[in-house]
Amino acid sequence: MGVRLRLTLSALSLAALAVGVIGCSPAEVSPTGIPTPTDQANSEWGSYGNRDDACSAVAGDLLTLALVPKNLALADPGSGVNDIDDVIVAAGTAAPPSVAPNYQQLSALVRSYGVQLAAWSAATAPSPTPTVTQTPSLTLSPTPSPASTPTSPASASPSPSASASPTSAPDRPTFDDTPYTARLDGIKTWLSTTCG
Repeated sequence: MGVRLRLTLSALSLAALAVGVIGCSPAEVSPTGIPTPTDQANSEWGSYGNRDDACSAVAGDLLTLALVPKNLALADPGSGVNDIDDVIVAAGTAAPPSVAPNYQQLSALVRSYGVQLAAWSAATAPSPTPTVTQTPSLTLSPTPSPASTPTSPASASPSPSASASPTSAPDRPTFDDTPYTARLDGIKTWLSTTCG
């Protein structure tokens, strides 16, 4: 009976949380999870028609933006980071002006990481190595002396030297999420003071 009561309370708590998070739902949601701005924009609320729509959109943005550091860890050095940045820029363009600078700073952090990732990718990309054709030669002396022995084909092949040992590739750069989280905290503060 106690387990059943706990499960029921957990389900009710989850439902209450979902209703609290959803609040007012916007008319349309884009595939990225960021609500689509309305045509009736009010400059105070960015591209959204009223406070409720702006609050819902920014709350949705916050959920999407919170996943960015994990997505960057898996992002393709080429277009992957750019795609993530495009989502941030689009959300920031639609956001109310009082919170938009946070989006711009998030975008700058992501672009900076993209530059680091591109440099790493270029440094670790396999480079074409020239092929050297080497013909082993045999040198035989008519009478071997104790100091010299005939060279066999096995000993004629080159041996790797210490300087030819492969160097380890640099580690993939990691995204420093500390300044990123600080910008997310700015968006959370805006939500709590404006939409609270």
